[in-house]
Amino acid sequence: MKHSLFLILFYLALSATTKAQSNFSAVDKFSLDGYSVNVLFKDPFKTLIGKYPDFDSKENKTKNDLLSYALHNDTLYVFELMKKGKLQKRYALIGNPEKAKMPAYFNFHVQNSNRETEKNIDKVNIRGAFFEHMSIFQTEKGKEVIGKIIQIWGYYVPIEPYKKLKDAAVELIKKDLDDNISSDLLYKKIEPIEPLYDYQKWALANVRKRIITTTVFAYDSLGQVKNKYPRTEIDTALYLASTSKQIGDVTNFPIFSVKDTIITNGSRTQVKSTLENIKHYLKDIEVLIDPVTKQVQNIQGKLIIHGYTAKGHSTSDELYLAEFTTVGKFSLPTTVKYTSLDDKNFALPRIVIKIEYELK
Repeated sequence: MKHSLFLILFYLALSATTKAQSNFSAVDKFSLDGYSVNVLFKDPFKTLIGKYPDFDSKENKTKNDLLSYALHNDTLYVFELMKKGKLQKRYALIGNPEKAKMPAYFNFHVQNSNRETEKNIDKVNIRGAFFEHMSIFQTEKGKEVIGKIIQIWGYYVPIEPYKKLKDAAVELIKKDLDDNISSDLLYKKIEPIEPLYDYQKWALANVRKRIITTTVFAYDSLGQVKNKYPRTEIDTALYLASTSKQIGDVTNFPIFSVKDTIITNGSRTQVKSTLENIKHYLKDIEVLIDPVTKQVQNIQGKLIIHGYTAKGHSTSDELYLAEFTTVGKFSLPTTVKYTSLDDKNFALPRIVIKIEYELK
């Protein structure tokens, strides 16, 4: 009931901010190693409401997409280090559009007093889409949901508390002040992957969007479907999805590189990938190619399932199959299945993913 009341107040709060307001608001001030630190917050909701006066009436999917775009392409927080009233350094938490498919998508820019970036920290343990200082959480009811998971726009999302974000930022600031930012934390421009197969090159140039339906199956003791749980999403960034570190995105359309090692035996080609995201989720990869059409028929291999507990990291394997059908000029993966190692025929898949393509 409390969360339902919050949702009503959530929409009222959006409507109440229809006039554009200043870009940044002061939200915190603290001392650190002899500096006074001013913290500024740029509310993406104020930006969106100012840009889209009809934001309230848009569909949930559109709202989510617009918020995601704003977060991935703008500054969220700025930490200003002051001494005797003068700005010494700035640390700006800025979304990185190259990380559109990653849960931790922010970079931390170390800037001088002229706001010029001197270092760009890429490994930043800050994530989320809804943050404590957003205007919609400044009401009494809004503050009650900070740190909780609630439903907004059809999704269950955590409301990120400022303290967790502040702690992560302060840790990086201290490392910078101690000149202890290691090179492996810094942003490095990633060279685009040159795809191994022609169908991959063609799809990257010609696919406008994909409609992806992922269904999780539960079976009874006789092997009959007891329950199934479908979820549909739309993807409009094939390259970013396939090169991300999300298991579904990687396996729905695995992109192999011309730098990969391949061993061909008749119509079957074994691929040993050099790409970290592929190696993280797939192994024993075998591509079956039709000897007449030269089109890919399927990709088989083993799916690596990663588990993380208090005891550490563990992995287990499942069978993986991506089935291809003709879409436009080439065959593309349209059905992906995960199943147990003893289910050689994929008769009882744990997960089935159906993919539809819209071409440009």
